[in-house]
Formats: sequence, structure tokens, C-alpha cells
Amino acid sequence: MDPRPRTASAGSGETLIAIVNYESARTQEIRDAFAGIDVDADIVASIDRVDRASRIVLPPAASLARAIRAVRDAGIIPSLMRAIDQGRPLLGIGHGLHLLFDVSYEEGQHTGLGVIPGKVTGFDFAGHPVGRSTRVPHQGWSQVTWLNGCPLFAGLKSGQEFYFDHAYHAEPLDHRLVAATCSHGIDFSAAVWNGPVFGVQFLPEKSGEAGLQLLKNFASL
Repeated sequence: MDPRPRTASAGSGETLIAIVNYESARTQEIRDAFAGIDVDADIVASIDRVDRASRIVLPPAASLARAIRAVRDAGIIPSLMRAIDQGRPLLGIGHGLHLLFDVSYEEGQHTGLGVIPGKVTGFDFAGHPVGRSTRVPHQGWSQVTWLNGCPLFAGLKSGQEFYFDHAYHAEPLDHRLVAATCSHGIDFSAAVWNGPVFGVQFLPEKSGEAGLQLLKNFASL
């Protein structure tokens, strides 16, 4: 496999990376990050554009409810599931990661795509004396530890710092799907990996060179 990022050929009708449109400034930030590493990425909200994409990104959002509403209103959930069944790489970032799970308890209860069995919940520091003084949301740079050789982290050292901004975190039922962890009062899943599906809690577009390397790795899958 050629490790270099690729761009779609002119007139091919194919988009290398489709970024699902939540009508959020964060969506544009992801596109700008890909543009900064010379990778073709378009913001899309239609079934045909998702179906033609080689790779798909579920970006951060202002809230999970907004992300869920966006994909439902656009009617693209079947297209997302079809892409996964076909083995096309999909990356969820922030709330995009949360969208992959069965259920989230952020501001109520929301049903996700169920691609990764598990839940999204708030930080629970009960039984963790150190965590009780930990501030939520978790904002800032924190070290991330790799667990299982996830290809997103190729060329990066375990313990690399990434930028976080979240008050909820994902808990897979199968701990073998946890690709990386981080500590913020408690240890939590910083990344997950299940076949062609990847998700990160941190924000690669705000994580400097390490974040850009991760996006390059995704574009090369």
C-alpha cells in the first residue's frame, strides 16, 4: 500500500474524503486541516456524495444532538452503514466518535449508529479521590498512550500529546476496541478501532503536527 496521501483524479467523480456537514465551524476546521496537508476533502450532506467517497469523516460538532439531527435529516445513515460494510475507512472525531456508539447520555439520552457497542457517559470520579478535584470539561493538551498498533498512530510515539475539549467520553463494551487511552482523573478511551472504523476523542485539527500526521495516516488507509 502506498503510504502517501492521495488526491482524487480530476473528473473521476470520486471524493477522496467526505466530511459530513453539521453546518458547524468545526466542520470547516477539519477541511482546512486536510487542505493543509494537500489532501482532497469535501464537506458533503447528500447520499450520492457519501456513496462516492473513498473515506468518510464524522467531524466534531457543537453537540451530539446536532450531529445526530444532521445525519438523520440528510438521510445518509444507510450510506454510512453501507460504507462501513464495504470496508471504506471512517473516522469519527469528538462528537463524531460519540455518534458511532449505541447510546449517549449527553444532555439526555440519544441513540447513536451502534457501529461500536457501548455508551458515551460523563466523567464519574466516584472511588477515584484524585479525580474529584479534576475539572470538567477536559480542555487542553494531554498524553495519549497507544494500546494495539492502530494504523492511525503510525509514525507517532506513544505518549504523544493531543488537544482535548470534551465533557463526555466513550466506553466500548469490548475493551479490545480501545486503541488508545488518556488520563483525566480517570483513564478513558482516547481512540477506538474496529475494522474500517476509527474514532478519536481528541481534536487532531487542533493538535499541531501530531494531529496532521494522524490525518495523513487516515488519508493513506
